[in-house]
Amino acid sequence: MTSPSSPVQSPVAHTRVLRRMVGRDIHETNRVSTPLELLFDLTFVVAVAAVSSQLHHAVGEHHLAVGMLAYCTGFAAIWWAWMNFTWFASAYDTDDSIYRLWTMVQMVGVLILASGMPKVAEGDFIAVTIGYAVMRIPPVSNCCETTS
Repeated sequence: MTSPSSPVQSPVAHTRVLRRMVGRDIHETNRVSTPLELLFDLTFVVAVAAVSSQLHHAVGEHHLAVGMLAYCTGFAAIWWAWMNFTWFASAYDTDDSIYRLWTMVQMVGVLILASGMPKVAEGDFIAVTIGYAVMRIPPVSNCCETTS
């Protein structure tokens, strides 16, 4: 029994802020993407458009080899980051405040990565590396969290 002076916390309010990470129910049917997941995917569309634009310019300037190398390098970084997030989101259907915040941090990382794509053909990977590092922070921090 709780004393009158101690606040009683609603279980529903607690689950919205932080939920224990558990695997998704494999028998769940008709799961759809959340608006946040769709926005996250859209940031990757921007990144792919940025790297594709650089390939287009390289081909137009008759620098196919350099353009293809920059495209493959940039696209590999984008694809691998997207696959990591997609696998995690599919395996663990955690939709609490912390998950949403970390997803937004990853979106910022994707946009930083996309902004660095014009310099990749010149061999400058600083912005791409920073963007990729920002995108990797949330999954690493999720692995290190302990919940009771």
